[in-house]
Amino acid sequence: MTDWLNFSADFNSNKTQYYVSVGIVQFKDTGNYVLFAPALEVYGYGKTVGEARASFALSMQEFLEYTDNKGTLEKELTRLGWSIKGSKRNKRFKVPEFSELLVSNDRLTDILNNRDVRTYKADIPMAMPA
Repeated sequence: MTDWLNFSADFNSNKTQYYVSVGIVQFKDTGNYVLFAPALEVYGYGKTVGEARASFALSMQEFLEYTDNKGTLEKELTRLGWSIKGSKRNKRFKVPEFSELLVSNDRLTDILNNRDVRTYKADIPMAMPA
């Protein structure tokens, strides 16, 4: 797991937790650092990279908690182009390929074409009913 991506994914005991590796793009926009996970459409920003990382971790935690509480994580991931296969007890999550995201995400294409970027990989916890 990426060292700076520290947040707790505190899911109910009847949930099975998985970790999925997603790409994160870092760039500057209007004087702020921005971190963007295109496979999840989650952003974080700040005046420093550290602030952007903290903001991203908070946004990621809120995304996961919201979709967990609403029971919509699988539906949201499917909307974002993920494939989820397997049984309830043996789920396999497949993050969309970066090339697929470029076709479907105009914002990502614009960022890559017009900004200096740095990329990361981070293992994101996901929880599904057991």
